Amino acid sequence: MAASSSSGVGKISEGPQVFINSSPMGEELGNGFIAHLEVALERANINYFIYKHEQVGTKFQNLSVRIEQSRVALMIFSKEYTTSVWCLDELVKIKECMDKGSLIGVPIFYKLKTSTVSNLQGYFGDNFRTLKRNNQQDLVRTQSWEEALTSTPQTVGMKLSEERLISYLLLRYSRVQIYTNLRSLNKYT
Repeated sequence: MAASSSSGVGKISEGPQVFINSSPMGEELGNGFIAHLEVALERANINYFIYKHEQVGTKFQNLSVRIEQSRVALMIFSKEYTTSVWCLDELVKIKECMDKGSLIGVPIFYKLKTSTVSNLQGYFGDNFRTLKRNNQQDLVRTQSWEEALTSTPQTVGMKLSEERLISYLLLRYSRVQIYTNLRSLNKYT
């Protein structure tokens, strides 16, 4: 597939890609942390995808394919995370890929404690319970959300300052990219 614009959107190539899973982006998250993360990924020439760049009216199946094409998923948990059905559906798909070993998942706790996510506490938990109640007709789906939310924080995650977090991710991702490139070279030797 051909690379697209410099925004990082759809830059799906044969190399690794980062899928960014985050809540609906308010001022603080969208114009702060994620904006800085996108700039850093672009500067490092790392392919990434974030739903806000997807065309309006896109079906979840398209996002599911983007997740499957990725090597790394950043799950950015913030207080608004559990207000989004799409975000939770993405998380379930990410967890499925992680369980199969086809995706490295990195939970990031943006101004949240790990326990707030894993125990569904506070505003985060209240939002989840409201969303679950509003979707009670789809028990399998809501149970999948809850399982993904409570199990994903068990993965080694990060709670660092924004600057340190971005630097760490770039370093870690570069190692994944090098490892993947070496593995692909070994196929031909």
